[in-house]
Amino acid sequence: MAEINSAIASLEYACASLEYARAPVFSNKSSAYSEFDARMADEAYKAGMASMAAGNVDEAVVSLTVALSKCPPHKTFAVVKLQSLISVTSQQLKKSPN
Repeated sequence: MAEINSAIASLEYACASLEYARAPVFSNKSSAYSEFDARMADEAYKAGMASMAAGNVDEAVVSLTVALSKCPPHKTFAVVKLQSLISVTSQQLKKSPN
């Protein structure tokens, strides 16, 4: 399990580093990030994790997607973590019986 967590962390770091290198530089951060809300993203993330813990995978995907849409792009590690969680949760949703 520790090896898997280490591999995931390494992948997330590599992806975040790549995204950081590609991120545009804004002169006025307040206007550039006005559509993002870190507090709302955090609340949606917590709701998504609670849904996953309760076994509501479809609700978790929705909440995590909202969290990603509200997450400020300069929070690269959070963005990568959310993308990873959405990917894993979506795979679980596809595997679950209808």
